[in-house]
Amino acid sequence: MYSEDDWNMMQAAYNKAAQTLVVKSSSDEEAKIIAETVMTAFNRGNRDVNSLAALAVITAINTHPGVTGLHLDEPKKYA
Repeated sequence: MYSEDDWNMMQAAYNKAAQTLVVKSSSDEEAKIIAETVMTAFNRGNRDVNSLAALAVITAINTHPGVTGLHLDEPKKYA
């Protein structure tokens, strides 16, 4: 279904988002959200690593208030 280049692109986006959120383990809830978001956006045609990573970060922050970097008094951000 996915080529090696596809996997490499999704992995690069995942790594960038995980680094931004300081995700330490692939078992973290944030890691699952990042992976699902990257794959969903990729399947919908997004092929930009930075865009995929940014969308995953925003989704993780909006989904889980405890994610690093979230200030509860700030409005939610949408991609």
